Amino acid sequence: MDSALVASAVRIGTALGSAAAVDWPSVFTDLRRALPGVCAAQITGWDPVQRRFRVLAEEGYNRAISAELAHELPRTRWGGQLFDSPRPLLMDDMPHNFRDSPHYQEQLRPAGLEDGLSAALRSTSGAVVGVLHMNAAVRHAFDETTRGFVAEIGSAIARRVNPLHCPELDAWFGPEWTASWVLPSVAAIPGRDPAPIAEDVLAVAHAFTHVRADALAFLWPARDVWHRARLLRVAKGEHTGVVVTCTPFTNTIGLTARELDVATGLVAGLSNQAIAETLVVSRRTVETYVERLLTKLGCQTRGETAGVAARAGFVRPTPHPGIGDLARLTRGSDWG
Repeated sequence: MDSALVASAVRIGTALGSAAAVDWPSVFTDLRRALPGVCAAQITGWDPVQRRFRVLAEEGYNRAISAELAHELPRTRWGGQLFDSPRPLLMDDMPHNFRDSPHYQEQLRPAGLEDGLSAALRSTSGAVVGVLHMNAAVRHAFDETTRGFVAEIGSAIARRVNPLHCPELDAWFGPEWTASWVLPSVAAIPGRDPAPIAEDVLAVAHAFTHVRADALAFLWPARDVWHRARLLRVAKGEHTGVVVTCTPFTNTIGLTARELDVATGLVAGLSNQAIAETLVVSRRTVETYVERLLTKLGCQTRGETAGVAARAGFVRPTPHPGIGDLARLTRGSDWG
């Protein structure tokens, strides 16, 4: 690739950025600078909830062409060829010449679009997460150099259109945190080891989708190791998913599972009597646990203990009404 195309690839990478929103107009501007023949372009992304490709950004296409490119073309024989191809496809590539297709004859050609290139955008695992389409008004506008350039920038575009990519994690959590999407089924997040989600944690994650909080920090005691966990509500296009993140918790203060339950009750705003009735223990037992929490958390009052436990995530939520009721635990959270 010559120096001008390399510079364009760098500019496109900068325009893609790392924020939640992509500056697509700048991406298209730099694409046209690199490939002056481009007069129309579309980028779609795969929606794992709706199970279809969705237009993320485009310019130069009328509504009919846009809809057919995004929704009908992937189902055609040529679309299958595109998804099977390890490289971007030109209109004249064989064995299925795109110029013979009804889409070209009935849509693109009447609109004056004489040449084209399409690229399947793939995640690091090789799954198709989107498609880039480009068209030109003259034949032979795209060649092997164009194909190589698009292949070069394709991985960067794929990373931003991948619905399971979560740049928020890179900003908030170090590499020691594992993470998974719940969409509503569990799915991996590129670049992260999957979170070791137990069935009860998965149930809490699903229940979290029905409360109006954006995040919840909590502990999850397991037989061999406790985990510090976070639930994050992350908007991805037209739908919202929940991310579960986990990392082993070093219990240096010697917190017990029963003390964690009592701390959960304090954060939920329950009285000692209500905590005792929920846990089926005596009120005096709960008072003893509260005294231990005061000492372990270095607090002076019951209210201070609740505040420290809430900020540290020393709670154990439950997917059903009880001491860890999500509606109570997320009360007062910043609502999205």
